[in-house]
Amino acid sequence: MSNASESVIPVEIARIALKKLSERGLPPTPENYTKFYNAIATIKSPNAKTSFETLQAWQLLYKVEDILGDVGDSTEQLLSTLAGGGEAMSASLGQLQDTRRAHLELGASTDDTHSKLESLLNSIISSTSELHSSVSASSVDLQTIRDSVRSIEQDLAVNRQILEQDALTGAMNRQGFDNRLVREAKLAQRHNHKLSVVLFDLDDFKLVNDRFGHAVGDNVLIHIAGLAKSVLRDTDILVRYGGEEFLILLVETDMHGARYVLERLQQMCRRNPFMHKQQRLEVTFSTGIAALRDDENGRALVLRADEALYIAKRNGRGLIEMAE
Repeated sequence: MSNASESVIPVEIARIALKKLSERGLPPTPENYTKFYNAIATIKSPNAKTSFETLQAWQLLYKVEDILGDVGDSTEQLLSTLAGGGEAMSASLGQLQDTRRAHLELGASTDDTHSKLESLLNSIISSTSELHSSVSASSVDLQTIRDSVRSIEQDLAVNRQILEQDALTGAMNRQGFDNRLVREAKLAQRHNHKLSVVLFDLDDFKLVNDRFGHAVGDNVLIHIAGLAKSVLRDTDILVRYGGEEFLILLVETDMHGARYVLERLQQMCRRNPFMHKQQRLEVTFSTGIAALRDDENGRALVLRADEALYIAKRNGRGLIEMAE
């Protein structure tokens, strides 16, 4: 073993201390630097240090052991993917414990103990550095996975919107409405909010198709859907419920509020008639309105609105029937 004058070179110890701090990712604060400097100086030249200074070096190594133990506990899953590095680190820590025990029991010489300490410290720091690199690489991988998941979620949201949207009018389709109805009905019941359904069916729409063709009929549906969207709030939902039948789900709205919405839509249709080759086509619709009761679900609500719509159509054109 080298003597103290050969081993203790302050510049070399300082360089090693800074290198080890960098490898561990620790900030080179005066406190951290001093601890590593003294520990390395003690291991390099134990005879030049007092027993108290030697004890401080041991305490630093035990602190490293505790830190690595915490890392092992909190990153068990990650370490399982780093079996090689984990095994090397575990072996080094095990040897550290054995060396500590041998030292405490005075079963090993001082030179032998400090020689092992130097080797173990380098091994632990090297293993920690490798772990730090693996964690950094894993962090990049996890970031990539997170970005991929977000992209998938966005794609699913777009696809779901497409699946729940009527291709012709842009209104929600029956599939989307069935899912939304259950959710809105439960929310209304839970928070004691009003919820109304409006069903309106274009009067004598078959005559439009027979006289002008289905392409014109499709444009009429698009026209009516656009007018309906213009009078609705962002929270209201327009649904193409059937061929020429539409449904409006009005959250936090009672039957009187729902009737007001329909009267506005009727006025909008009168002021903005559908034009075909400079010919004005009068489009009217019959309507049934129902509000959610305390003792019913969303499907029962729609059924009552449908029954009211049937009465309105039976009694004439352009009528509004309020469900009981």
